[in-house]
Amino acid sequence: MGLNPIEYRPWKGQRSEHARRFLVIADSILRHSLRSKWFLAVLIIGFFLAFGLNIIFLSITPHESLTGEQMASLLNNGIFYIFIVILVSMLCSDLLAEDMRSSSLVLYLSRALRPAGYIIGKFAGAFETLALFALLPPIILAVSITATQSGSDYLSSMEVILETVLAGVVATVFLIPIGMMISSLTRRRTYAAVGTFMFVFVLGLVAGIFSQFDPNWQLLDPGNVLFFTFDVIFGVSLPEDIDAWLLLAMALVLTVPPMAFAYYQVLRKGVGK
Repeated sequence: MGLNPIEYRPWKGQRSEHARRFLVIADSILRHSLRSKWFLAVLIIGFFLAFGLNIIFLSITPHESLTGEQMASLLNNGIFYIFIVILVSMLCSDLLAEDMRSSSLVLYLSRALRPAGYIIGKFAGAFETLALFALLPPIILAVSITATQSGSDYLSSMEVILETVLAGVVATVFLIPIGMMISSLTRRRTYAAVGTFMFVFVLGLVAGIFSQFDPNWQLLDPGNVLFFTFDVIFGVSLPEDIDAWLLLAMALVLTVPPMAFAYYQVLRKGVGK
């Protein structure tokens, strides 16, 4: 019996550009999340409770058009926010922590991938996955209300749909930096998930206590910051005792520093410190 020689077979395909390799990370996160039964269960339950009933009820209820006040009211509810917190906690639990535990971070950065590309890939993957709840359903809700309106002013309704897209993007992005920051602090996914949830919960608790002395303390709560941001997007007036500039400052504080800290952690761990 003769022996078949082992021959080298060149790979046929198109190599991805270095600048686009973060998309591979993002795609991996999305596929991994959709294979998780727990994540899918929470996603489906959250969609049904926060949007499913409203889509059915508001579509069959007579209405003239879609208004900014209506969408702001629909998004400024505790169920929507609670499920965002839960999904971010689950999604970000192993976003960075698992790579640090298994030392996969070193392997990522040993390739032609810089820390910035790694962070962008992780963020993009989290954004794509969370958008299935925080971005897509609000758009479906707004479109369904517009499609079943009895009035003829579709132009104003379309403007509200565009505002809904912006609000959905903000809702999707808002808590991911906090989740990534917490995930970069530990090697255990359970600690990262609980830590993200507790971080948001404690901020809300402290805001509720100190807001009795000054209403602007409400802005320490990420949920209130998100709700007030929805009001601004949809053209709803903020409460008179809430400082708009302080709202902007807190929105930046809750997103930019956590993201910068996560990048610093990746940069530090990537060189073995």
